[in-house]
Amino acid sequence: MDMAIYEEVLAWADRLPPWRQDALRRLCIQGAWSEADLGEILDLAKQHHGINSAMEPAPEPIRFAAEHFPAEANRDRTVVLTSLHTLIDVGKIPSDQALTFQSQGLTIVYGGNGAGKSGYARVLKQACRARSPGIVYANAYDPNYQQLTPSATIDFELNHAPEQAIWSGQRGHVPRTELRGISVFDSDCARHYLQTREAATFQPSALAYLQQLANGLNQALRPRLQAEIAGLATDITPFNVIPADTVAGQTVHPIGPATDLTRARALATLTADEQAELARLPQEISEADPTARATNLDNAAIRVDELANSIAVAANIVSDDAIGATQSAHRSLVEAEAAECAASALLQSEDAAQLLPGTGQGPWALLFNAARDYSTSTAYPGQAFPVTDEGGVCVLCQQELTPEAKDRLQRFDRYIRDRAAEAAQVARNAWQQIVRDVNQTTVTFTVSPVMFESLGARVATLPDEIRTFQEDLAARLQWLRAAVADGEWLDRPNYRGATPTASLHQVADALRVEAVRLRANLDAAALAAKRLRLRELEARRLLSEHIEGIARVTENLALRAKLQSCNEDIGGTRSISVLAGQLARRYVSEALAGRMNDELNRLDLYHIRAGVSSTGDAGSVRLGIQLHECQLDPHLVLSEAEQRMCALAYFFAELHQSESTSGIVFDDPVSSLDHNHRTAVARRIVEESVSRQVIVFTHDAVFFGELLTLCQDAQLVPEVRSINYRAEGPGYIDAGLPYDMRRHRERIAYHRADHQRIAANFSNPPGDDERLAMRNAYDDLRVTIEVGIEDTILNETVVRFRDGISVGRLNGVMSVQEADYREVQRLHDRCCRNVRAHSHAAGQQRAVTQPEELLRDIEAVNTLFQDIRRRRG
Repeated sequence: MDMAIYEEVLAWADRLPPWRQDALRRLCIQGAWSEADLGEILDLAKQHHGINSAMEPAPEPIRFAAEHFPAEANRDRTVVLTSLHTLIDVGKIPSDQALTFQSQGLTIVYGGNGAGKSGYARVLKQACRARSPGIVYANAYDPNYQQLTPSATIDFELNHAPEQAIWSGQRGHVPRTELRGISVFDSDCARHYLQTREAATFQPSALAYLQQLANGLNQALRPRLQAEIAGLATDITPFNVIPADTVAGQTVHPIGPATDLTRARALATLTADEQAELARLPQEISEADPTARATNLDNAAIRVDELANSIAVAANIVSDDAIGATQSAHRSLVEAEAAECAASALLQSEDAAQLLPGTGQGPWALLFNAARDYSTSTAYPGQAFPVTDEGGVCVLCQQELTPEAKDRLQRFDRYIRDRAAEAAQVARNAWQQIVRDVNQTTVTFTVSPVMFESLGARVATLPDEIRTFQEDLAARLQWLRAAVADGEWLDRPNYRGATPTASLHQVADALRVEAVRLRANLDAAALAAKRLRLRELEARRLLSEHIEGIARVTENLALRAKLQSCNEDIGGTRSISVLAGQLARRYVSEALAGRMNDELNRLDLYHIRAGVSSTGDAGSVRLGIQLHECQLDPHLVLSEAEQRMCALAYFFAELHQSESTSGIVFDDPVSSLDHNHRTAVARRIVEESVSRQVIVFTHDAVFFGELLTLCQDAQLVPEVRSINYRAEGPGYIDAGLPYDMRRHRERIAYHRADHQRIAANFSNPPGDDERLAMRNAYDDLRVTIEVGIEDTILNETVVRFRDGISVGRLNGVMSVQEADYREVQRLHDRCCRNVRAHSHAAGQQRAVTQPEELLRDIEAVNTLFQDIRRRRG
């Protein structure tokens, strides 16, 4: 199936622009684009639209070809891996290690965290083009890290014939195409199989790459282009200062990619004669055109008249007439208040009782009138004041009026209505307003130094006359304020000179006469020619100031047009989406969905179903997860582990549909899965290993144990490779089980070799090095005793990392004798007395065990467990 898709994609890709073909090539080889890739792809797209490369050297597009296809499991040929060796600069893995695989059946590669297992797995992911190939890093501790290029040699068989490939981490390297037949699955690949978490859908990798080619580039590159376009300086407003009706303006306007910069630069260059002419013309025009000077004279005349008017207004404030009117108002106030006092005295003489001081005068009159208003408007509306009828009360004290009080109120009312009191109040109000006006008014006026100088040039004494008159005005205003305050009107200040207004008006009239005379002398034709010439030269001078900015904007406008064309090209993905939709309808079939459902059942996921559904994306269809009677989207219901299992089911379904017989590689396939899921995955992998090569990389001891047990149950013999971290570093390969997982029989040989190494370097009297070596040896020997208890004394009835108990093996436990138990206890105690995990009394000063004793204990352990097995038969 995949090969058919790839052939269609290859034929279609030939019509793509070179930059997009290069993007597809990188995607298929690497599984994703790095930031460096995206930068180069964008640069290639810009070059395609006529933009010079910003990189050195400029990248060149490589057209998409068949050799760039991603992993392709197919039935046409069988590819199996035989060895991965000579790893150069792959992390800290030594180059002399070789990881071998059996060509049929299961090979398990076990390595703990940090042991170097991932380095081997990543090389295979890169070489076999996994959906998510990841990155193979060089030794980060090497000072020349940046210059290191990882590489490795891969031996494989193609249709049973031996082949060899060199893989290199050099950018752009294309591994041997035959290795694409190897299918790889790990946690990263699982995320790629699950195309969108929200939709919980799956599709062939060819379709995924097409969608990434459309949407991925669109999302990654268009924002960069839009930001670049937005950052271009294309504002032509500052250049509008160059008049469009001049030769210079006509040359550059409208500013755009078509602007003739060559001619513009020529016009922007003024010769020495032209520069001199530009400097001379304003003076010539000024001399030839009196209009501007005449206008200035008219304006000056207006300002002189305004100054004269300001002086006249200030003089009127403190004129003799104004002061006389103020003094007369004061005299009227004094006379009115004297009449008011006389009437008040008469009022008090008419009353038998002694009235309060001030009765009948200003404040009292205000109070009485306020009482009148209150009575007529609120207390006794419609009745004349004062109300003295039966039941009437005083509006002030609100008590019943006695006959004397009624009579007094009526007399008060007649008094208030008398003209003396009213006239006094009117005089007081008028005087208060005069006092406010005098205190608030001002007689200052401002004359600029320039005007003083101009006036002095026409009438030499005029500036001093203005200053003297201004001082006299200020002195008279100060005297007036004092007179208003204390009522003394003697010693009024006199003017030291006449008002300057008449002289000022004469100066203004003279200025207007000069303006009229200037306008009478005008050569219009000559003046127009000079002005036109000056305008053209000024436009060229402005052009010279802005020519570089115009050039930049012109270039930016041309660049913006190209960038916008490039942006539209990147966003023009409809043809890609249409092709993806057509391929999806052709290759995402019900048969694939049925096979995936079979795989879900084999992985014990009976509650999850897969079905073909339309996504609405250019008519595209996908293989999606369906949950029966579930009201929520699958991604909201399925756990991360379940989604991982769905991806694994799709991996097996796609593999089955391809009818491939090539090898498959799993890198930690059960990471983050619980125990039940791990068992289901292990069972499915063991089943698959019956008919093909299967390689499993794992660091999960439980999963490792499950694989071994299931192989044993199926009577299959897997090959086991252990990757270990030694003193020299990670990546060292051992055949067989990891040391910590080996049976006690396999561990005895290690103990004997360890004894020989210790004996060869042992010195007497022993020191700290000997003590430490012996403690480590007995620590390992104690573990061997514990392993022997599990696989020999307990006859593997209970085994760590294995589900259930082997009840049928219990009869073998009965053959163990009491002496065996005592020997186990003795040997275990021997180990405990030597290991560093136990603290001993400082006073014991226990001697270091000699190598001969260590060897006797090793052989005793071996003899003990061999005797038990011999008796068991």
